[in-house]
Amino acid sequence: MTYTVGSVPYLNAKPLVRMFEELGDDSPVKVIYDVPSRLPKLLEEGTVQAIMVSSIEALKQPGKRIAQGVCIGTQKDVMSVRIFSKVSPKRIETLALDQSSMTSNALARIILKERYDVAPEVSYAAPNLQEMLANHDACVLIGDNGMREEGPGLHVLDLGLEWHRLKGLPFVWAVWLGNEGLDPILSKHLVSAELWGRANIDRVLATAPAETGLPFATCERYLHRIMHYQLEDKELHGLKEFGRELHKFGLVDPVHFPALIAPDFSQELKSAKEHGAAWAMNPNQL
Repeated sequence: MTYTVGSVPYLNAKPLVRMFEELGDDSPVKVIYDVPSRLPKLLEEGTVQAIMVSSIEALKQPGKRIAQGVCIGTQKDVMSVRIFSKVSPKRIETLALDQSSMTSNALARIILKERYDVAPEVSYAAPNLQEMLANHDACVLIGDNGMREEGPGLHVLDLGLEWHRLKGLPFVWAVWLGNEGLDPILSKHLVSAELWGRANIDRVLATAPAETGLPFATCERYLHRIMHYQLEDKELHGLKEFGRELHKFGLVDPVHFPALIAPDFSQELKSAKEHGAAWAMNPNQL
């Protein structure tokens, strides 16, 4: 069976889908790319069986599923989700939100209130630093745009680091979310791709500067030292804590925590046992 998934086009997702691209027509999973805010519609329409989507989406609706073991997360800094401000954080009165991400926008509001005791008036804008700051004290930029800007002379808050300072937990930015179509076999393919991506991160890095327009050193630091792709107990704790904050701020009510769909590796393990060797991650084996 061939599955179709929807993914964000940013650098942070590339290790999770690169294996599918390299397999080409032989891939069990086809990938459609779009910005986070438009991916849920693909899932609702049945165009895809899973989407790599902002974590807030996983907490908003009942009956959803997520692939167990894989996410886009960070332990501390994130580099690619930041607030840029013309004034000190405690003086921010107006905030322009990046219209392409709901999770980052919600987290920005939580951080500003919990860490700096401000609740600015918010509005949405296209992700352009100069235009956003023309009529606002501060703005949120995400993804490759968030990394590309340097913000000289501005106050810059890294929202991953701010979350860690607030809660002492990792932050889960995105998960593979689905309905019934996200079954154990698709979960296996998604986890397999994450394992392959980590094992072949230098192959992802080789093309990253051309694909993103970012310097190689920035891409290398981001993928080697910043990004964290395992969804384990600590990350799940962070995701649940984010849900509690969303509820507290009235941004999600009620919070629905999705079912975790474990990957089914039974056939691969059986094959490995029959051949007397450990199963190795290789795209040609899937």
